[in-house]
Amino acid sequence: MKEISIVWSTEDILYQAEEDKVKLTEVQADEILDILKAKHDATIGISWEVITTITDLYINGHYDR
Repeated sequence: MKEISIVWSTEDILYQAEEDKVKLTEVQADEILDILKAKHDATIGISWEVITTITDLYINGHYDR
């Protein structure tokens, strides 16, 4: 049986935030990564667009810090 895994890191969250001109601390990026793990929709998965959306929601207070 074959298996694959896709790995996202804090570095990826910080990279995308920089691309989106959003300043995040490493702690904030860690929290966003935790939210992505807990809340992601398996039918959509995690993509750069999803990271941007969750970061925006996080920054605007839709998730507890």
